[in-house]
Amino acid sequence: MNTSQGYQMGLKDPVSLLDPVWTILHIALYLGQRPDSVLSVVNAPGFPRPLANQKRNRRWLSADVKTFFEKRSQGETPVIPSFPINKTIAPKSIRIKNRTGS
Repeated sequence: MNTSQGYQMGLKDPVSLLDPVWTILHIALYLGQRPDSVLSVVNAPGFPRPLANQKRNRRWLSADVKTFFEKRSQGETPVIPSFPINKTIAPKSIRIKNRTGS
């Protein structure tokens, strides 16, 4: 199926890159990939957070998505804060049952 932009992607119209809010289908069209292969991109660190739902039917502002890919193409990667692990603290959620031998 040809989209309004002329790409053969298997996407259903109306998907237009002129829309202000994008879905997975819009991002797939923008990248020239299949929609199922875009999931790893939208879950990547630094990708803009969805407007509302975090799991299903996610939507992003097209300007935020374009800015992300522009920065990514220039080699700017997001800084992910890391928290140092204190190995001397024992987790409180682990419970060891006492075993009684017979």
